[in-house]
Amino acid sequence: MAGRAVVKSESDKGRRLALALAFALPLVLFWWAAAQAEPMRLTPPGVESAALTTQPIPEQKQMLAAPAAAVKKERYNVVVLGDSLGDGMWAGLYHVLRKDSRFNVIKKSRVATGFSRQDYYDWNEAVREIAAETKIDIAVVVMGTNDRQPIVENGVRHALFDDNWREIYKRRVDDFTATLQATGARIYWLQLPVMRSPRFGADMASFNDIFEERARANGIAFVRTEGLAAGADGSYTAYGEDRFGRTRLLRAEDGIHFTMAGYELLGDKVAEAILTDTDGGAAASRVAAAPLALRVVDDAAATADEATYDMVDRRPGRSDDWLWLGATN
Repeated sequence: MAGRAVVKSESDKGRRLALALAFALPLVLFWWAAAQAEPMRLTPPGVESAALTTQPIPEQKQMLAAPAAAVKKERYNVVVLGDSLGDGMWAGLYHVLRKDSRFNVIKKSRVATGFSRQDYYDWNEAVREIAAETKIDIAVVVMGTNDRQPIVENGVRHALFDDNWREIYKRRVDDFTATLQATGARIYWLQLPVMRSPRFGADMASFNDIFEERARANGIAFVRTEGLAAGADGSYTAYGEDRFGRTRLLRAEDGIHFTMAGYELLGDKVAEAILTDTDGGAAASRVAAAPLALRVVDDAAATADEATYDMVDRRPGRSDDWLWLGATN
């Protein structure tokens, strides 16, 4: 009896083992076939990193970019970016374009900013935040007056306009431009105007050389200001003709900023470029065909009408001080 029980137990174990093998074998064969068809993925296809692929990344060649073609729309957000000159540029451009219902001129400038001190204000990050809340169709940029200072990067200090400084500054201009272009914006970079201080003016001319070079490389419009708010020889003058041909005070007391009449002159030049591209479809960088010669008014030689008229605008102020609006259109 005991022998038969042992034989029966072993027979049951054999049947259970056979059933287990019969069930598991198809699963093993299915897995083997799938593994032969495609190696196991470490990540889902939708999130697989490019770093895990073995295909080489094509080398990108740097070349001059072509200006983006103007796309006609019924409504455009014109966003003004920059420093304190940008504040005034916004006001002047708003006055020039306010009767054209297609354009909504928006101020996103910030005083005392630039590209030299990213630790204080990062314009790249600022543009991303602006674009997240406001559609940028057209961007107007005025920058540079606060950048006459060393750049500190990775703990290393680079003196103004030395080779490393220029390399870093140009890279920051390019990064800022690329960030703006990624929003789909058409960009108009304003040339810094002539300044009263020869030393400050020479530095601004150096910035203009950088901005124009990078504008051409990045395929954006560089709007020239030669002859605007300047004497017949191109030098600085505080008085001259406004956009209506009237003799006005155009510059603020600091010799850097403008009165509202002066900002309207700059706004008129930018508006000319924007309207040419919008209405005519041209996208080439705007260059003033002929500088506008402005007449200097000598207080001693001025007529009674001129002296009385100009006294209205002889108020101190900066582009970020709205106590001195003066007469507008």
